[in-house]
Formats: sequence, C-alpha cells, structure tokens
Amino acid sequence: MSRKSLLGLDIGCSSIKLCQLAETGTGLKLVKFDQCMLPPETIVNGALMNHGTVVAKLREITKMNKCERARCAVSLSGHSVIVKKISIPEMTPEELRESIIWEAEQYIPFDLKDVNLDVQILIPKAYQGLMDVLLVAAKKDVVNDYIHVVQEAGLSPEVVDIDTFAVQNSFDLNYGCPPNEIVALINVGASSININVISNGITAFTRDISLGGLLLTEEILKQLNVSWEEAEHYKTADDDSISSSTVLRVVRTLEERVSENLVTEIERTLDFFAATTIKADIARIYLSGGASQSNAFIRACERRFGIAVELVNPFKNIVVDPRNFDLDLLHRMEPFASVAVGLARRFNGDSKIGANDVRINLCLPDTKYTGFSLGNPFKLPISIKVPFTKRTLTLS
Repeated sequence: MSRKSLLGLDIGCSSIKLCQLAETGTGLKLVKFDQCMLPPETIVNGALMNHGTVVAKLREITKMNKCERARCAVSLSGHSVIVKKISIPEMTPEELRESIIWEAEQYIPFDLKDVNLDVQILIPKAYQGLMDVLLVAAKKDVVNDYIHVVQEAGLSPEVVDIDTFAVQNSFDLNYGCPPNEIVALINVGASSININVISNGITAFTRDISLGGLLLTEEILKQLNVSWEEAEHYKTADDDSISSSTVLRVVRTLEERVSENLVTEIERTLDFFAATTIKADIARIYLSGGASQSNAFIRACERRFGIAVELVNPFKNIVVDPRNFDLDLLHRMEPFASVAVGLARRFNGDSKIGANDVRINLCLPDTKYTGFSLGNPFKLPISIKVPFTKRTLTLS
C-alpha cells in the first residue's frame, strides 16, 4: 500500500476539525485545515447523540474542502476507552499478536467480545526479561458509531486513534519529545481533558477527565440566563467586545472559578502519577485544546504547579503557504488543532513512523485494518520552517 497521508478528522463535542498534510522535499506541508461547529449536545461525553447532524456536518466540511471521498483517521476519548501501560515477558511482535487477548483479560474491565483491541511495544527490553507495552481497548459500539457516520458521509475510515496519542504525535512532530525529561501534555477539550505524561519520549501515564470547557458555558448560561449561543460568545469574547461591565465581571469571575476547578482535577491526576512513580518530577506542561487558551486557566496552572506552562503550536514545524491560508486565523486556531494535526500524520496501513509516535488503530476489520501497531519505524522529514484556508470561519 502506498504511503499517502490520511485526512485527519477530529470529531469533537463542540466542533469538527479537518486537517490534511503532505510530504514534500522540505518537510510536511499543510494542505487543508478547517473547522465547523456542531449544535449543542450533538455529541455528549464522546457518544454520538445525533448521527444525522454529524453526517451532515461531515459532508458540509469535506465538500467545502473538496475531499468528499478521502481516506481518513478519526479518534476517540472518554469512558469507552481504556489505556494501560503494562509489563509482560519479552516476546516477538508475532508472539504478542497471538497472546495479547489473554494478557488483555487481566487489565480490561469490559467483556473482550465487546471491545476492539490494539497494542504497541514501547520498550522491547525494559528489565529482567520484561518489555513495556501499551494496551488500548475501546467499546465496539462506540467505534462502530464513529466509523458509520464517517462512511455515511462518503469517507473511508482507515484509522481509529485515541485523542491522547493524536496530541502526542502532533507534539512530537513540532517539538520532539525531550530526552531525560518528564513533560505533561494536557489537552483541554469541550467535555474532556486528556492527560499524557511522557518520560524520556515514552508514554508513562495517561488519564481522561470528563470535564472541559463546556463547564464554563453552562455556568454563564445559568448565571446570566442567556442562550447557549450567547454563553459561548461571552466565553470566548475579548474584554473590549463585551459592552456591559456587569456581564464582563460575571464572566471573568466564572472563568476564574471554573479554571480553578479544572486545574484541581488535573492536579489530583498528576498527584496520583507522582505517588505511583519513581522520579516523577514534571519539568513542563504543554497545553492544547480550545479551553486551554483561557488566560485564567493558564494562570491557574502556573500558580498551582509552579512550573513552566506553554500553549503548543501544532503548526510550528509544518510549512504553510500564506497564499492559501489566512495566517492570523490559523494562529487563532492553534489551540483547537492538535488532535486533527496528529491524525493527519497517519498514513494508509502505517504502524509506526517515528521513534516517539504511538500508532494505535482500533478500526474494525471490514475497514481494511489488518493488524496490531507493531511495524518497523521509519522517520518523517521535518521542516524547521514555520509556516486555514482564506475564508471566514465561525469560531467558538
């Protein structure tokens, strides 16, 4: 199978993000990036509540970007997904394929008949005849839902990834995973927070928290008795664009309170990691996700953790042609784009393309997925140039 990049589709609770990359002689080039908003409660905690709306929006955004029949990668997160880093006796990839179902029974709290499994070797020779592997399972009904809406929209799903690892692959592309250092990648979406602690370039701990930016929307809606659309506007508006000083004070107070609550949940998760890990000092936190751009949230993270906190730029090492994209608008979209960029880094039939990449695929067999993520690594050329199509988008 030829190595052709897939269309990355981040189907989130508040919006769909689309991204396509292409390999060039000078590195990866941005071919397409776009976003369309979803009505409230179309997707709730990762569950598709209104399939028809999702299909219609997928058709709309792919038609607008002239990629109606594309092969694509999508991703999941939330309670339907289980991620476990485990140590098992050293074995070959072939032996692992044969034995993983028995290993999974010890770690997956679902009936294995009801889940799709994938596994990736992290450290082939960890210690004392053991190796570290990443075991991932997702409920079949959830995987099926995402595959079916993508197929109904006229697309071909090749990969079903996990949000956490899509963010990691995007981060590795643009920043590289620092050796001899522990960093935390925190993706703060509308309804979930994905936490991935990386040590020496390898996933050490992951967890999803079922809270996100919608918490602030709901609080504004209740406190100000406004519509959902108005609450979303107030959440993202600059101070100068809110004409009422009373409304501004209420919104900023709520923003501070919600940010503290979200950071408290993150802190509990990182405290658990520290309590169960030797040498667990996190050197830096990298933030992504639409809700991460709040100044109150960033300040709360810096104050609570006492370490450097940085918003990631998922286009940092991607060449962007200014003749095709509105660079100011693309810059505003950076917090929203990490999952889509990570998905767009996937290729037809890929298994592992870089030393620090996680190539999970939970796609069903009838969508051309043929095995576990245990292939041989090969490197992508990465440009050091910094390079949203030039039209108006609706941002939230």
